[in-house]
Amino acid sequence: MRRTAIAAVMGCAVLAVASCAGAEDPAPKPAAGETAASASARPAPSATRTASVDEAVAEARDRMSAAAAGRNAPGPHGLLVAAGSTGGALFVWETADERFCHGAAMNVGMTTVMCAPRPDSPPVGEEPRLVPLVRMMATGWNVVFGAEHETVEAVTCDGVPVPVKEVGVMADGRRSVHAVEFPELTMGTVDVRVRRGSRVVTEPLALETFEKKGPGKFASCGEPTS
Repeated sequence: MRRTAIAAVMGCAVLAVASCAGAEDPAPKPAAGETAASASARPAPSATRTASVDEAVAEARDRMSAAAAGRNAPGPHGLLVAAGSTGGALFVWETADERFCHGAAMNVGMTTVMCAPRPDSPPVGEEPRLVPLVRMMATGWNVVFGAEHETVEAVTCDGVPVPVKEVGVMADGRRSVHAVEFPELTMGTVDVRVRRGSRVVTEPLALETFEKKGPGKFASCGEPTS
């Protein structure tokens, strides 16, 4: 009787552990020429993509840190990632003497660094506004902008939401920096919804500054700027 009771208790304990653990995920099916063991060790596609982007951005940061040297080296806040992909990254930063810089470090191509010649350029204004900072092709068509005396809530292209990245703050915390990205060169303007205290307003932001020439067709948002 005692042995039967002990066995019953142990059996309940095993069942309890099994029920807490839940059903196991099915083992991945081996691909052609792949063993079951190697299939089980294969990472999920989403995890692979995330790791690849993180690794590419880390490598790009190392290249940018080497290229942005001397008086163009990042100040105390370091390099801020404005955009990243498996192909590289776009960075923005302020130097020790408070000059704005940006640069791209891509796996294929050169590492570029561009810095403003003077500190506080562009200067922080007295009124709420959006400040275009970078428009260039890096990980896509990348547009980096600042917001002063207001908070960015959303960005849309012809009413369709556009993911906006919170990059960081600059100008002694007086300018928040944001970035949007498009797969290819995109003309026109996006609408940026901002909050100013209790008021919410929409401001246009130009995606490019050059004049369109020739018959080529480009992607576009909103009203043309040229």
